[in-house]
Amino acid sequence: MTGEDLSELLARRAPGEWELYGKRGTSRETVSRAAGATRAHRDEEGWAARWWEQGSLRFAAASSPTGLRTAIEEAANLTAGAQDSLDWPSGAFGAEAPEPTPLPEPPELFTELARQLAAESRGEAGLQELTIRVGRTAETIVNGRSLRAALSGSRLDGVATAVGRRGTRACEARVAFRWDEAPDTAALARRLADRTTLPLSEKPSPFERGELLLDPSVSSALLAALAGLFTAAVPRWVSRAQFASPAITIVDDATADTPCDGEGTKTRRVELVREGVLRGSLCDLSSAHRRRTPPTGHGVRPSYRNAPATRPRRLFFETASAVPPRELLEQVRRGLYASALVAPPRVELDADRYEIEFCGIAVVAGRAQGPVAGARCRGRISELLRRMTRLGSDRAFFPLPDLVGAPTILVDRTSFE
Repeated sequence: MTGEDLSELLARRAPGEWELYGKRGTSRETVSRAAGATRAHRDEEGWAARWWEQGSLRFAAASSPTGLRTAIEEAANLTAGAQDSLDWPSGAFGAEAPEPTPLPEPPELFTELARQLAAESRGEAGLQELTIRVGRTAETIVNGRSLRAALSGSRLDGVATAVGRRGTRACEARVAFRWDEAPDTAALARRLADRTTLPLSEKPSPFERGELLLDPSVSSALLAALAGLFTAAVPRWVSRAQFASPAITIVDDATADTPCDGEGTKTRRVELVREGVLRGSLCDLSSAHRRRTPPTGHGVRPSYRNAPATRPRRLFFETASAVPPRELLEQVRRGLYASALVAPPRVELDADRYEIEFCGIAVVAGRAQGPVAGARCRGRISELLRRMTRLGSDRAFFPLPDLVGAPTILVDRTSFE
């Protein structure tokens, strides 16, 4: 059984109303500790199909073409509610499969990162473990409307674990990272140092209210938590004309990563918010069909085992007036710099509520006054977005798990606990 055999099978079952997805992936992983390193090599294969039969859209997945044939027969016998078919895309993307090349070993970075972390933390934090993965994927998508897509990608990512110690107190932190270009161990060391040493001060926030400066890692995590505002029905509290401050533009643009999404819809730049005004949303084929709008190219497959779903692909803040982060710091008269999260941001999108728990640094008149072990700010999402008055020029991207990017952001007023 081959991919061509599966295409013929689906074409007989659902002429013009089918899709076949195939994925092959390979990765090399190194887990390094002070005592040594272990290595692993993994290969993955997966197949999935969607087709419209007997008035319903059906889905099946398996780890081989033969397994998928069996899964298709089993899924076709299940009772399903009535559903419309999809407006399947057509076209060709990367029709020629790239020539396979040997996968390199992950870079050896444990010693260098450990040295940088010790310097950043003044000897208070030590690197415990560093996992680095080098991976490559090849995907194919074909359907009954003559779509032919052959996509390939590579990535370098991993997880670093460190422990900070001061006297009898200790704090452990794990930081996930992904590098699209050369490894940036210096930035990773700074994140680890903040996450492991700031909580050791045991000092609460000295202020009840003031300005809030969000580190790029914190503002990116907040944007990831708010992504549901762009993938589902808009909550009642949202004012499209005054969604955020005029300094805020939010975009999803994965055109530099791949020419189409996991359904074969062409990738394009989508402006979700422009200068504070809510202008768009993200759609896959299913949600676009329900809304009777064109799909935006955001049918994402977290795994071949799952049907595509609407998710961001490369979501980020933009601004026409970015300034160096130092200028943002100088504008803080009395407030906090949120350097690292203590817990993921908590949001209730329907209720217009958020809560951010973080550690950071107290700032007075633009100067750092000392560490803050833990602080919390909470309130209305709508007010927070409108109070993001300035954005820095230091935008960075983080795997959350989809890529989300943000710079340092100044919130002109909030309350602290």
